[in-house]
Amino acid sequence: MLNYVNQLSYNYSMVKKLLIVFALVAVFIAGCFYNALKVNTKQFTIREEYLSSDKIFEGCDGLLIAYFSDIKLNRFLDEAYVSSFVSAIDSFKPDIIVFGGDLLDHDDRPSQEQITHLSALLQGLHAPYGKYAVYGDEDHSMKESVDAIYASAGFKVLNNESVQICLDRSSYINLTGIDSLYQGNIDLAAAFLNSNANYYSIAVSHCPDIFDSILGYNVDMLLSGHSLGGQIFFPILSSFDREYGCKKYFRGKTTRNGVTLDITTGLGRKTSDARFNADAEIVMYTLSYQGAQD
Repeated sequence: MLNYVNQLSYNYSMVKKLLIVFALVAVFIAGCFYNALKVNTKQFTIREEYLSSDKIFEGCDGLLIAYFSDIKLNRFLDEAYVSSFVSAIDSFKPDIIVFGGDLLDHDDRPSQEQITHLSALLQGLHAPYGKYAVYGDEDHSMKESVDAIYASAGFKVLNNESVQICLDRSSYINLTGIDSLYQGNIDLAAAFLNSNANYYSIAVSHCPDIFDSILGYNVDMLLSGHSLGGQIFFPILSSFDREYGCKKYFRGKTTRNGVTLDITTGLGRKTSDARFNADAEIVMYTLSYQGAQD
């Protein structure tokens, strides 16, 4: 009889422990869902990066470049969220502002009121050395609307084109914009035609899988986006569901042949109003002078 009672007590204790474990797992999963749906969709991070090179001139030391991408304006992005990230960019007082493509969502088109609001906010951004953008795949599907926003907001579109940004009479950087690998029409020869090998060179192209193709050109840094970092990212599962243009290079940084690719997770959301393990972000790059130029 005593053994029977002890066995019942043991079984009850095991069941109790299992119930506690299941409850904790359920609370954890519920917390993840809540965070993905209610918290991460209302916020973004500011990622600060420092770029050092002997090709960065003394006059470029401390130059601040604000980079953001993939707004994908649609029904998921309310005015408060859009206002908050534009205000955050402006608060850093960047010297140069660069947008990496996909301004609007082609499949879930924003209202005219949303477009007008975004356009006014982008127009209010200030950067003494210019505001620039490249086309994303979504932009090519709504090119007329996108071009109108860029024109009114004072953004210069670099489409297979390089510009030399002059900070003073002896300090320059190259900025090269390359068309989207997906839906675009890339011309790398034209894009890098005016890129001076003596200056630090930043290239921007929406889809990161262009990376291997640009390694033979004058480029030190490639900025991309497109993938949203997976938006809802699970380390193993997300590797099986990647869009064209970010199948090989999907998240984070990669360096090859002295060239670094940096993929932003972007600011918008597509298909579902959720983010998990892929926080929205703005990236701030600060250039650092390393020594006397030859």
